[in-house]
Amino acid sequence: MHIYLSGYAKQMTDIARQVQAAYDQIVWAYAARNHGTLADNLITLAARRVQHTGRSAHIIDVGCGTGRDMAWFESHGLTVTGIDLSSGMLAYARGQVSGHLLAMNMCHLGFCHASFDGAWCCAALLHVPKRDAAHALGEIRRVLKSGSMLMVSLQEGNGESWEEGYVPGVRRFFARYQADEMRRLLCRTGFAVGDMGASYGNNRAWLSCVCIAQ
Repeated sequence: MHIYLSGYAKQMTDIARQVQAAYDQIVWAYAARNHGTLADNLITLAARRVQHTGRSAHIIDVGCGTGRDMAWFESHGLTVTGIDLSSGMLAYARGQVSGHLLAMNMCHLGFCHASFDGAWCCAALLHVPKRDAAHALGEIRRVLKSGSMLMVSLQEGNGESWEEGYVPGVRRFFARYQADEMRRLLCRTGFAVGDMGASYGNNRAWLSCVCIAQ
């Protein structure tokens, strides 16, 4: 694996550090609720991801969590590298997948330019402050080959907030977007937006964005 060292060892923001600590605390509760079969809408998107690159592709799962989505892609023949802030999540994922798993901040991806044939970012960008979202997407664009597909899924809504969930007293940071807001952000960071769909799950409205690295 080619590692990009320049600028890699960046200090995390306080928000990233708190999100990391939160996920370390909720691993088992999170896995019990979420580490199962992909929802139908995600399977549809994942299948498009496979169709776009073929089964010999190497993709990055940005915010891979417990490895649920990564395992699906591996079962369909793709090589997957998973990154996540949480060492607890990565420890769980190691029992589920065979690919590389790395502790990494999506705002500072430790890979060379154009390292991957595609990217999957499901329920991860929503934990990045809006002030840093363009940088995170720019990093994803940097490590993708031109013409690669990125799928981003995040909660629809407005503003930013800290919220409890899974374990009482453990709060996570959320940034929510409207469709037009997300479309502008993706276009500004080097992606052409193809489809943008809406769905509903876990008592939340979700946006799913399929786009191509320009």
